[in-house]
Amino acid sequence: MDARIISLYNWTEADQAEVYAALQQGQVIAYPTDTIYGLGVDVYHTGAVETLQQMKGRDSQKPVSVLYASTGRMQRDFDHLSNFQMSAVNAFFPGCVTLLLPVKSEEQFPAPFTRNGTVGVRVVDLPVLNMLLSGYPHPISTTSINPGTQKPAASLVEIQDYFPREISVIIDNGFTENTQVSTIIKLLENSWEIIRVGIVPTESVDAILNSLK
Repeated sequence: MDARIISLYNWTEADQAEVYAALQQGQVIAYPTDTIYGLGVDVYHTGAVETLQQMKGRDSQKPVSVLYASTGRMQRDFDHLSNFQMSAVNAFFPGCVTLLLPVKSEEQFPAPFTRNGTVGVRVVDLPVLNMLLSGYPHPISTTSINPGTQKPAASLVEIQDYFPREISVIIDNGFTENTQVSTIIKLLENSWEIIRVGIVPTESVDAILNSLK
């Protein structure tokens, strides 16, 4: 199956409908973010999640993060957060961070997305992508496009080289020179822990979060 290529800045309503149909049918899409390209499936489609894990050659114990099209949509699923956590969400989203947030219950997300009662959440700072995904009813996965430990794909050609048959739709934004990943921040009730330093430096994270206390 050859992937359908959609231009990020020239998509139509028909393109949007095709993206939604692919996700609903358990297919895999590729899309740009404000950091690196990501692989997306509907997080509640069991077969699609299994396909994603197989494509990545990923340890089932290593969780995948979820992507929302807007902060408001994300907040409706996380209305159990503390005041500090919600303030941090508003401070960082949309942006180049992944926030590890407590889940409402163990049933809120399937097992591949949670670990120790938390889930990684992103809302990217790429308005045209958010608009494209805004009508889809579920969050989607967000994980780099690479099998195993290989370098993440940074272009349409690299995406197709890695996965020539497995991806149904590729939302193309050209070559990305950004090879840095998102910074991962675990938000506790009134404190935080930086799990991975990425494009947002530690000092910036600490300054923002200290200002909220």
